[in-house]
Amino acid sequence: MKKIIFLLVTLALIIIIAAALWERFPIIGSKLSKQTIYIGFLDFWHGPSKDEKAYAMWIDDDSTIGVFKVKEIADAVGIPSNFAVIADKIEPEVAESLVSWQRQGAGIVLHGLRHERWWNWDASQIEADIQKSYQRLHEQGFDTTRILKIVIPPHGCNNRTIRKVVAQQGCKMISGATLINPDRHVFQYGRIGIGPSTDIEEMRQMLQKAYNRKAFVIFGTHSSIPKSFSEEKTREILKIAKEIGFCFKYE
Repeated sequence: MKKIIFLLVTLALIIIIAAALWERFPIIGSKLSKQTIYIGFLDFWHGPSKDEKAYAMWIDDDSTIGVFKVKEIADAVGIPSNFAVIADKIEPEVAESLVSWQRQGAGIVLHGLRHERWWNWDASQIEADIQKSYQRLHEQGFDTTRILKIVIPPHGCNNRTIRKVVAQQGCKMISGATLINPDRHVFQYGRIGIGPSTDIEEMRQMLQKAYNRKAFVIFGTHSSIPKSFSEEKTREILKIAKEIGFCFKYE
């Protein structure tokens, strides 16, 4: 009898967790990664949103001429532009523009000094990479006091050491999880990629659900990789999110 009760309780927990994951999982048919399951489980324990309204944010991973298209789209939609930059790989023309845009309100997010993998690095190496990123950005004219307190570890690296260092820097971390965030207060953010294969209508339905529960959606693109970037779909999805009523101001 005890075994039956244990099995029933275990099954009930699995169903509850699966339902919670499904609710936050963005697009039907997407691949569930280990990070998605892990972060989804943490979000489940976090509970409902603590924000008073739904928020959204678009971060593009680029340090090349793709930033100009990103800025054009953001301006056309009427939302802030945010750039995850590789501090030591920004072309001079791009750096000059990003510095100017930062003064106008664009967000700059750390994405590693040279985009090296952090998987097997110790805490001192990761911390040095972050500090050197700030230093290199300062040398190029960025206001490092206004760098957003968000770190995107290169190549989606995520382990206990990385999380500890990022937290010690007073930053949030964008993981490799493909999830809608319950709100802006969790430590590990998931993000939703937009690319050529993204289904507009499925995204619209997902965004409406996220809006209804006052969730925090982060959109991710890679404008520097043409085969992974769709200007048309990016523009359309961001317009949909704005029309639904998401606030795009990260506070």
